[in-house]
Amino acid sequence: MTITSTVSYEANDFNSNLEREIKRLYLQAEIMWKQESRNLRWFGLQDGMSVLELGSGPGFITEKLLSLFPNSSITALDIDPVLINYCQQRLDNYLGNRLTVSTASIFDTGLPDNSFDFAIARLIFQHIPNPVDAAKEIRRVLKPGGKLVITDHDDEIFFIHEPPLPEYQMMSEKMRRGMATRNGNRRIGRQLWRILRDAGFQNPELEIIVSHSDDQGMEIFTQVIDPELFSSVVKKGWATEEEMQNYLRANHEFLSMPDSLVLLLWLMAYGEKP
Repeated sequence: MTITSTVSYEANDFNSNLEREIKRLYLQAEIMWKQESRNLRWFGLQDGMSVLELGSGPGFITEKLLSLFPNSSITALDIDPVLINYCQQRLDNYLGNRLTVSTASIFDTGLPDNSFDFAIARLIFQHIPNPVDAAKEIRRVLKPGGKLVITDHDDEIFFIHEPPLPEYQMMSEKMRRGMATRNGNRRIGRQLWRILRDAGFQNPELEIIVSHSDDQGMEIFTQVIDPELFSSVVKKGWATEEEMQNYLRANHEFLSMPDSLVLLLWLMAYGEKP
């Protein structure tokens, strides 16, 4: 079994093409960073800490961490060699100084015990089986008193349209059911507290962060929730082409409404290693 065979996300297979997916990941890093960075500081992330970033992808959040915490060392891990290669090329100037980038599984990082002050797992737990095992591996590599923040979403409260867009909800449900066949869980948000508890973390906290289209503008939302994502749902046989076209028409009508708005909601869960 290859290390990518146990997860529901591969960059080459999640959108209509890799270039479009990289752009979506960039905007996904931008859309909530103000709220994420505020909460990371609130949960205890400070300059000078050693930081482990799980599921670092193309390195957009990695770069923000390097900038926000100029005296911290960052270790960025991802299972996808395509994204790791992209990250290494983009952040070449940091490599060997404050940044280490490598391909590794969240279940077997290959890192020493008690090595990091703080760990961040952002939008990765929805894609993996056995999330408690992953959290236990992160706990192993944290120092005593080290902190883990898991940021992820729950489809029930993930993307809110006003007026409601039932065609989106239908396609999202098709994606959720399809990803479940590949060990994905798009309702992972409601489980994060228990995952931390069952993995042996203490003092758990759970917060919701929100981005609003009236603040960010509608365009970034239409690209973060890229309609082309659902083309992969059709390609995998999880939805029909007719359902996809119905959604695209409804989405176009939604965006043409002068008073339409969108909210994006993520959950941030926090725990400490005893």
